[in-house]
Amino acid sequence: MLNLGRSRKLSASSIPAHLTMLSASWLNGQFKAIAVHRGAVEGTWENPSEAEATANFEPLLREAVQKTGFRGQTVSLVLAHPRLVQQLVDVPPVKGAALKKVLQRIAQQQKLFPGEAAWSFQSSPSDKAPQSVILHLFPRQLLDQLVQGCKRNGLRLTCVMPASGVLHSQLMELPLEKDEIALLAGDTSGSVTVVVGRRDGQIFLARTLPGNWNDGAERMALDLNRTILFVNQQYGLTVGQGVWLFGRRTVEQLAALQSQIQLPIKISPIQFNPFYWATESLKLKSELSPNLITIEEQKAPQRRVFAKVVAVSTAVVLFLSVGAAAYSALAARQEKANIRILSSQLTRLQSKRQVLQQRNDELARMQNIVKLVLEERPPPVPLWFLAYLGQATPPDLVVTNLSVKRTNDLWTVQLAGSFQTTNTLSPAAMSSALALLRSNLTGPPFNLSISVGPKETPGLSQAHPNQPASPVPEWISRVTSEAGKPEASKQSVEDHFLIEGTMR
Repeated sequence: MLNLGRSRKLSASSIPAHLTMLSASWLNGQFKAIAVHRGAVEGTWENPSEAEATANFEPLLREAVQKTGFRGQTVSLVLAHPRLVQQLVDVPPVKGAALKKVLQRIAQQQKLFPGEAAWSFQSSPSDKAPQSVILHLFPRQLLDQLVQGCKRNGLRLTCVMPASGVLHSQLMELPLEKDEIALLAGDTSGSVTVVVGRRDGQIFLARTLPGNWNDGAERMALDLNRTILFVNQQYGLTVGQGVWLFGRRTVEQLAALQSQIQLPIKISPIQFNPFYWATESLKLKSELSPNLITIEEQKAPQRRVFAKVVAVSTAVVLFLSVGAAAYSALAARQEKANIRILSSQLTRLQSKRQVLQQRNDELARMQNIVKLVLEERPPPVPLWFLAYLGQATPPDLVVTNLSVKRTNDLWTVQLAGSFQTTNTLSPAAMSSALALLRSNLTGPPFNLSISVGPKETPGLSQAHPNQPASPVPEWISRVTSEAGKPEASKQSVEDHFLIEGTMR
């Protein structure tokens, strides 16, 4: 039946806030389930009739999902089944993977049913050399049926826990001292699950007794006495805090059981409700719960998802790699074609460049010629000077020689000439003609700087004391004067002149 109202009253304060789970308890045919979403109980459902066979698990699970409105994908199950047994075994002092291998071999040897055994264990304290463990055994075939029933409903079974695992957590909540030992018996609908241990979590024994105190108190008391005696003999300990009972109608059978058991019997302070087992199993830490689903099987879906992700990623990377390789090949082919085209264009451009370079060289040569002709041709100063000389020379003078040469930035001028032979000139007239020529030359436009004066007769030198002396040797004059010839009274006059100078 669906009971949403009761689900609100269930304590979910200890359920992890991130947990979304359908938690079910299947205790000897009694099936109950609660739906938890993000730590809050949203719905509960209890099957009104008993369902013994594991083949009924699939339809029970489907109806539980519908009635509770479960929205997740994971399922946990608390199980009490006739085939689920516990055995206390001694193992060598090994740990980790070596301990699991030893327990796997012992589980296959100690099973009381045909086929392979699924197993889980809880460590038990021991003073002896070999360590002791409580081994939970269940047929692998039945466990696989439960797993497949979840898969066919689109769910994933992550935990199958013996009822002793939940009862062990209640043992740690009893009002006991740290080192006190007690026996806790819980009603699991047709059987009684027993755990013996301390409040600190150490467990010495876990077992399942057929029947319960409601069916036969005397037989149940006998089994409890045998359990207490076994613990005393196995561990040399005394169950000092007696027996604690948990379940339905415990108060009614308390007197009958007390009459058969010498130790005190008490009622567990934990309040019983039909969904206790399903609720409390969610509060257990994974390392403290004996889970028949191995770590490998729990992580198998994640590994499959991871494998799919890796496969898809590999396919995508491979596809991208093939695409990149194809693109690179096409790009390389295109680049080769571009290189060929560019190479042909480069050859053509180089030939054009060579032709243009030749043309440029030819133009440069022609430009140099033009520049040489137009710009670097020396100015026609000699012609200008010669033209001006025709104007500057007096009529009494005749220019016979003219030399105009370029020296660095200066023009060197040498001018030679003579007097007119048709005219008989006096020395004064000759000096005046030479002075006029010199004045014309030293003035504009040529501004000739005269370095050597004109050569004149001695008479001219006397008339113009500033002019240079005549080059006629003095001894000729003395000879002519001493000879007393009539011509000696006449002065000898030179008939030529020389002017040298520079101009810019």
